[in-house]
Amino acid sequence: MFALIWIVLSVNILPCPFAIAASAGTDEKPPKFLIVGAGAAGIAAASKLLEKGYTDIVILEAQNRIGGRVHTIPFGANNIDLGAQWCGGDIGNVVYELVKGHFQFGDTGIRYSNSHCYTSDGHVVDPKLYSKAMNLADEILNDYENMAKTNKSLGEYFQINYHKALEDEEFKDVDKEFAELMTDLNAKGMAALYASDSWYDLSANLIGEGPGTQGGYQQYTWKEHGFKIVLDFLMKKLPDPSKTLPVEEKIHLNKEVTNIDWTSNEVVVTCADGSEYRVDHVIVTVSLGYLKKHHQTLFTPPLPAKKVNAIENTGFGTLGKIFLEFKEPFWPTDVNDWAAYSFLWKKEDLDNVTGTEKEWLIDITNFLRVDAQPNVILAFTAGKKIRKFEEISDSQLIDDCMWLLEKFLGRTLPRAINVQRSHWLTNKYFLGSYSFGSMATQENDVALGKDLAETLSHDGKPVVLLAGEATDESNSGYVHGAVDSGWRAAREILHYYPVVSEITGA
Repeated sequence: MFALIWIVLSVNILPCPFAIAASAGTDEKPPKFLIVGAGAAGIAAASKLLEKGYTDIVILEAQNRIGGRVHTIPFGANNIDLGAQWCGGDIGNVVYELVKGHFQFGDTGIRYSNSHCYTSDGHVVDPKLYSKAMNLADEILNDYENMAKTNKSLGEYFQINYHKALEDEEFKDVDKEFAELMTDLNAKGMAALYASDSWYDLSANLIGEGPGTQGGYQQYTWKEHGFKIVLDFLMKKLPDPSKTLPVEEKIHLNKEVTNIDWTSNEVVVTCADGSEYRVDHVIVTVSLGYLKKHHQTLFTPPLPAKKVNAIENTGFGTLGKIFLEFKEPFWPTDVNDWAAYSFLWKKEDLDNVTGTEKEWLIDITNFLRVDAQPNVILAFTAGKKIRKFEEISDSQLIDDCMWLLEKFLGRTLPRAINVQRSHWLTNKYFLGSYSFGSMATQENDVALGKDLAETLSHDGKPVVLLAGEATDESNSGYVHGAVDSGWRAAREILHYYPVVSEITGA
């Protein structure tokens, strides 16, 4: 997602690792650490260990870049994020706290007042009616206290409460057809937000119990820098380059791990190229999608039943992103006038496109402005047809998106000159975007994040720890959850060495 050059190691802030190990009395020589994955969780874990004086660290990254699902690339006027894009709240967010005071955030600026809604026959929806219906939806979807009391899916929960509210005199101007169109819009929007195939897969109860993911303002952007700047802060390149930690020199790219043998106190990690590492502690930060497919062969011996239950029954899906660049904007350039288009599919048009090559387009509900990208708009897609979206050619992708825009806006538009999209589902090292609390999670009594994060130990020694967004109890699905999980794994290992805890307060 970016190339980060790490130059300076400020040895003044690091205690001698040899003295630490000797005084800890747990091992005769400094412990060896191996981290699988150089995404946000892996880099966070490595940074924490380096801060505390441990330097015998190897980070194995299967891809040819660092960052994981933080993937910033050049496009348009500067950069775009194919993965994580927004800061995701300013309350209970360790990423926000990490950069606060050292970085000036941007703002996508999307409001219902500057969102233009169209139906598939090219008509503009009354802005007041649209805002009224969406505000009602927000009230229902943000009522976490009531969500936490239900055992229904998010889709069922929403429809019961939405239709009940519409019976009130206040909503007499919302007819049945429009109510159904808005229900469909919210269904697709929630599926995209949580990266699920359907909002009937989402547990309203688990969403209600985890409001930490909704901590404060959600539209802070990284402006022209992209989310990759967070990795600079994690590795201490920012705000003071003189305190840079030597994380990058620990990273080995194109190193796919095929087996982690935790039979004994010494963990043996084997790679696809035949190389082998023998270490004291392993932190595994691969995606939940990768674990779902490979956990049976990745670990020797097999993982405990409780952890397997968590892997198999925690939700994991894909959010697709499409960035279209135009020679110049065809949309209003003042953010107060426009920040998003919303699309409502009428039944006749929906029926006409279903079963055709353009069927994947029905899951696109919005095109949004992109902060610091004056000529670029962004669309999201999710659902069961996302593989089609990832596999069609760039030319076909532009054709399809232009057809969609012209159909809804009811006019001929200049053709996009460039396109970029995500490929999270078809990337064999991710197999999706991020985790969510599913109905299966609820029905199989999985403690979301907690069960997956449970440490594998030998005689009290933590030998294998799982980190990554899916292992965080409060903020799964978010980068700040991934960062916090990496720190959590590192802290657990540090606590095993009591003198380190005593000296540094780890």
